[in-house]
Amino acid sequence: MIKHFDARKQQRAAWWLLLVAILVYAIVMSLQATLRYDTFKATAFDLGNMDQVLWNTIHGRWFQFTNQAVDWYGPPTRLALHFEPILLPLSLLYAFRADPHLLLIFQTLALASGALPVFLLTRKYIPEWPLLATLMAVIYLISPALLGLNIFDFHPISLATPSLLYAVLALTYRRYGWFILACILAAACKEDIPFTLAILGLFLIWKYKLPRLGIALTIGSLLWSFMAFGIIIPHFYPGTQHNNFWYRYEILGSSPSAAIGNVIVHPWLLFTTFITFDRFYYLASLFRSTGFLCLLAPEWLLLALPGLAENLLSTDPLLYSGVYHYNAAIIPFVMFAAIHGTRRLITCWQTWRGEDCENGPWSPKGYAPMKRQALSITVPQAQDEAAPLTPWQPLARSFSSAYKRLAAAINTWLSAGLDSMKRVPQRVQQNPASIRLIAFIQTRRTSLVCMLSIKWQSFSERMEPLARGVPVLRLQWITFAWILVMAALNLIVIAPTLNNFWADHFPGTREQNIQRLLSMIPADASISAGSNLNPHVSERQRLAVFPSISDSSPDTPSTVQYIIVDLNAVFPEDRVSTDNEINHLIRSGQYIELARTEGVVLLVRRST
Repeated sequence: MIKHFDARKQQRAAWWLLLVAILVYAIVMSLQATLRYDTFKATAFDLGNMDQVLWNTIHGRWFQFTNQAVDWYGPPTRLALHFEPILLPLSLLYAFRADPHLLLIFQTLALASGALPVFLLTRKYIPEWPLLATLMAVIYLISPALLGLNIFDFHPISLATPSLLYAVLALTYRRYGWFILACILAAACKEDIPFTLAILGLFLIWKYKLPRLGIALTIGSLLWSFMAFGIIIPHFYPGTQHNNFWYRYEILGSSPSAAIGNVIVHPWLLFTTFITFDRFYYLASLFRSTGFLCLLAPEWLLLALPGLAENLLSTDPLLYSGVYHYNAAIIPFVMFAAIHGTRRLITCWQTWRGEDCENGPWSPKGYAPMKRQALSITVPQAQDEAAPLTPWQPLARSFSSAYKRLAAAINTWLSAGLDSMKRVPQRVQQNPASIRLIAFIQTRRTSLVCMLSIKWQSFSERMEPLARGVPVLRLQWITFAWILVMAALNLIVIAPTLNNFWADHFPGTREQNIQRLLSMIPADASISAGSNLNPHVSERQRLAVFPSISDSSPDTPSTVQYIIVDLNAVFPEDRVSTDNEINHLIRSGQYIELARTEGVVLLVRRST
């Protein structure tokens, strides 16, 4: 009775601690993100861009933006750079008031909500340690990858992180309608997310034994990416040089097709070029927050391969710095791997201690015990249908029934396709060469399995004395301490990089004087603004990033009417050239100085 009471008390404490953690994170990070904007540390790339895109979209000019610099070229539409249809519903945030504060707070709340599926999945797979669910949620919230994703302006891809978390949560509880919806929302965040979803589809076939859903998800995701990369982006940015971001991978080839050919012909390029200390350091920063427990479930890390490849194969160090928005599709699967890796650690420990993993007090219901010969995960059983309805279940069931009707329409086509695919192996197996190849593969596979089994048996025998001396309850607290120490170490190691993003003061006299200059600019005037001032004037149709003084409007590009630059925010190596550019514009008679304060210069075109 006492143990039962203690378990219930721990579960209540876990829920309360989760709510406190989410609330603290939401308040602190919302304050930091908005404070960063108010103290002019937010930048044109990408808060200024996204603010202008959403402002234009809500005013009927879908995806349009002119906020480009001299080194940022292309047509004045976001569709020429990325395919992010999530921007359409996001623009509704500006229906009543256009304000970048809304974007920053919304992004924080969305990322904070991702702690809930992490908590629920941990509780599902490791119910014997209720407080571990809260710990995993906290680890998710304080991971440097998530903090960097949250604090560095606003990016639609950040919404893919909670979408993927909720997708796997829905999959775990067999809510396939909600799973499909979450996948669609994730794919709508950026054109490369569907590659991750395609691998998730293969994962459904392999681990969850859901071939039809997996095939549909894989094919649909690949079609989505093909439409984005092959049709939409080239349509809005015609020509051979329509990809603004391929410069990051030009070391592999001048184009994606050339890169694939070079890797096939010269595979050593991947080892001689991309195996570097800073890339290993990046991987360590991703895995360290979970105490490297994610490495115990490597199959879940396979789902992060598209994002990892995109970052690790880049020559731009920002992609593998570990604190920007490039980790949005990686974070969820690191957390899932950590949850399942911890489950495996517990089960292995029980096996080494000789405890009954299936019926013992530490065995979670619906999770098959792990044997020495294999490390496997089974899909949890569906919830009890007799459970009382929650307020959300009627809506979930209506959506699920709609999905079932849609699925029924394509089931016939999928069944026919599967039947035709089954006939192909039968024809291949009749070929003598195929028979010899299959026999060779089976022999090698059997040898590999035997070797791994022997190695695992030997390792288990060495671990058994240690496991017998450490009860599972003590292992719990050792695991807690290990994860906390590693998470704290990760924050300390990444702190110098993250410190570049935090606001270092509250708005004061300087910010008030800058706001006075900004208020002198008419709301409908075209303007070129320095990077840190740009997001404060981005709710207009014509905008550029200084030193560019020509907006790239879709009708008639023209020289901007106003220029405002914060000389104190210019990089030291660019300070002289920026001063010279401003002085040249004044001496040439094109612009006159309208005001100057706190290192901020406001110019107006003479003809204005």
